[in-house]
Amino acid sequence: MKLSLRLSVLLFAGVSVLGLGCEGASRDPLNAVEAGAQVAVEPQLAEVKQGAVGDTVLRCTQPQDGSYLEVVQTATGYEAATVTEAYDPWDCRCTYLKREVLGQYTRCNRSTVDPRILNCFRIEPNGTTGKVVLSTTRNQLTQMVIGGTQTVSRTELSIAAINQDPGHTPRLDFTYDMADCQ
Repeated sequence: MKLSLRLSVLLFAGVSVLGLGCEGASRDPLNAVEAGAQVAVEPQLAEVKQGAVGDTVLRCTQPQDGSYLEVVQTATGYEAATVTEAYDPWDCRCTYLKREVLGQYTRCNRSTVDPRILNCFRIEPNGTTGKVVLSTTRNQLTQMVIGGTQTVSRTELSIAAINQDPGHTPRLDFTYDMADCQ
C-alpha cells in the first residue's frame, strides 16, 4: 500500500513538473492554442487603425490549410511574413502559429490600379536599393475547356520575395487566387 501511494505521488509530481499535454502550452495563447479551443479577443484590441503601425498592407490566404502571407506596416517600415499552423512536436493535440519573416523593407509602393499590386524594397544606408525586395504581379489566365469551345478565365497574384541576406532563402515564389488576397 505504501509503495503504490509513493509511486502515485511520484508519478503525479513528475507529470506536473513536465507539464505534459496541452495544459502547459495553452496557458499562454501566443505560444500554443489547443485544437478546437475558443479564443476571445477584445474588440478594441482586434481593431486595426488606418495608417497605424501594425496595419496589414496585403494578406493572401491559402484556403486549403488557412496559411497566409502578409505584409504589415512596422515602426521602421514594412515586413512580409508567411504564417502557418504548426503542431507541437511533443503533443500532436496542440497547435501554434508559426510566423516566418520573408524580409523587412524601407518602402512599399502600391499600384493606383489595384492596391494588391505592390513593390517593397529596402534602401541601404548608402542610398542604394538593397538585396531585399517583394514584388507582386497580377496575371490574367485564360484557357479553353478540353473538348469544347468555351473559355475559362481566372486572375492570380504572383508574389516574388527576394532576400539575399545571410540565413534566408534567396528567392521564394507564391501564387494566390486574386479572390484570396485583400
